[in-house]
Amino acid sequence: MNANPWLGLVIGLLTPLVLAGETGIAARVNGTDISNFRLERHFADYLKIQGRQVGAIRSPAAYKRLKREALQQLIDKELLWQEAERLGVAVSDEEITASLAEMKAAFADSQGFARALDEAGFDEASYRDYLRHELVASRVLDKIAQVDQPSDADVRAAFESLKPQLDPAMEEAHALALVRQYLTGQRVAQGRELALEKLREKGRVEVLVAL
Repeated sequence: MNANPWLGLVIGLLTPLVLAGETGIAARVNGTDISNFRLERHFADYLKIQGRQVGAIRSPAAYKRLKREALQQLIDKELLWQEAERLGVAVSDEEITASLAEMKAAFADSQGFARALDEAGFDEASYRDYLRHELVASRVLDKIAQVDQPSDADVRAAFESLKPQLDPAMEEAHALALVRQYLTGQRVAQGRELALEKLREKGRVEVLVAL
């Protein structure tokens, strides 16, 4: 299940602090700094995913909300990276190479891929490190999330509830399989969010920018 664990996360658990002389640091997570540079780069990526551009955001309130959400993603990723180190969760070099190969295959040539990395502020070495953090964060989140698979009774009950919305020509076995997939996706998303909330509660987070 490739649910995206980073979108729509809540920043309300954090207490913003603005400390003089630390303008280069956006936040600190258990003593580890998240730089303003990293936040700005991630914010641009976050907006791209949503199909938005900084210049097109006219509302200051909307701009601040989106930037808070982007910062929360970075904080959550750092919490997950630290948890991965604690639990010994890792991604092999071979897995990183395979993921990079898949990305390169989407470009006409290696120069196109290199240009895309450069525009995003990376070279291949730094992008490998970034990709490792992303994959490790996702893996450890799956590991710590507690997800109960839906039972046959759960699937049947949901099927009966959703039946008016389903294609009547669809075979029941296929419809039940789709309902099971839907329920599983819901539970995975809920389990991931609960796991993140637990990490946030036990983590020591300082937000050092006014948002």
